[in-house]
Amino acid sequence: MGSSIGNILREWRKQKRYSQLQLSVESGVSAKHISFLETGRSMPSREMILKIGDFLFLPKREVNRALHAAGYAPVYRELSTDHDDLKPVFSAIESMITNHMPYPAIVLNQEWDVVNANDSAKELLSGLGYAKHRNLIEALISDNPDTSKIVNFHEQVSIVLTRLRYDISILNGSERLEELENQLLTCLIPAGEAVNIHAEQPVLPVRIRVGSTVLSFFSIFSQLSNVQDVAMSELKVELMFPTDDVTTNFYSQA
Repeated sequence: MGSSIGNILREWRKQKRYSQLQLSVESGVSAKHISFLETGRSMPSREMILKIGDFLFLPKREVNRALHAAGYAPVYRELSTDHDDLKPVFSAIESMITNHMPYPAIVLNQEWDVVNANDSAKELLSGLGYAKHRNLIEALISDNPDTSKIVNFHEQVSIVLTRLRYDISILNGSERLEELENQLLTCLIPAGEAVNIHAEQPVLPVRIRVGSTVLSFFSIFSQLSNVQDVAMSELKVELMFPTDDVTTNFYSQA
């Protein structure tokens, strides 16, 4: 990944699959100026970097990287998690996952580390043998598909890989996530064997064996909006919901 501002702007454009002409027409920046910025013949202003970053919906951390490469101070802060300004946000997240009980809810950061979870999710992760892992993908990698309590293990690996690759594309590349992607690829079933994904289903649930019961969940992911802090903008809240009566009844009796 290039470190000059011209290379970064070119990477942004190509990652989002824009030609210079397309970016010019849609962003209102002349194609000639875009070309000059990418080749280093012109230096972008701070406002130009922010404009292109906003137009391409780039993560705040990536915009800060570009600003630094161009010699500007970062726009977006990354406060410590105990900073007073972030207390209302953390309080809202805590309320969100607590109110989701009795169903599991997990809070993940950009690298898929579990930063918070409600009691139901903690119990579920513990039952899977994942509690000793901070990173959810590392936990999946360490699991044995032959003995895993995730009944549709290979299907879930394929689904997580798709989500992981999407995250990498949004971030314009990530060494840590790319490393996890390569490790997770080794968990796929041998070449030539198809993953049995039922395309007719409205959602693709994760099915988890708990004792003699198989629980089935689909997830809704939420992210914070209008948050200027870098780390907070990267948090994802996963809310797990039952897909069948067996799972609903399991939690209603808990």
